[in-house]
Amino acid sequence: MVTIRDGVVPDDVERCAEVWVAAIERRDGSVDHETMARRVRESFASPLVRFAIATAPRFGFATVEQGTVDAAEAYLHYLAVDPRGIGSGVGCELLADAIAHATAAGFTTLALDVKEDNVRAISLYERAGFKAAGTPVRHATAAYRMQSYILRLA
Repeated sequence: MVTIRDGVVPDDVERCAEVWVAAIERRDGSVDHETMARRVRESFASPLVRFAIATAPRFGFATVEQGTVDAAEAYLHYLAVDPRGIGSGVGCELLADAIAHATAAGFTTLALDVKEDNVRAISLYERAGFKAAGTPVRHATAAYRMQSYILRLA
């Protein structure tokens, strides 16, 4: 059973940064630890629609923000699970929580961006009903490309 609670800023932020760095390192093989952790920490300065923490069976977190272009769109900025917990259902439950909170907040869509070759994450998003939107674009600070996905909520 997955246990999810409200995240607390600043108490949970450092653990989230650690998990994000570990997840990216597992996915990509290497990562600039301090730069990635700093980006996660800085993202908590923005107003959040939802900050969820999974505490069991593995630690994970998700953040949802209001979209920057369309006020009716929510944006799933982060979703990460401790790499030792992949396949435990934590990511699926965090995603369901994000969708439920975005819907309850009155958003009509939930958007996200994912590395275009992140097959595991894309499979999770597509199973939840997300559809690819547009063509992949180069990540703002990395050499790889990102694909946008959108879920219609209303």
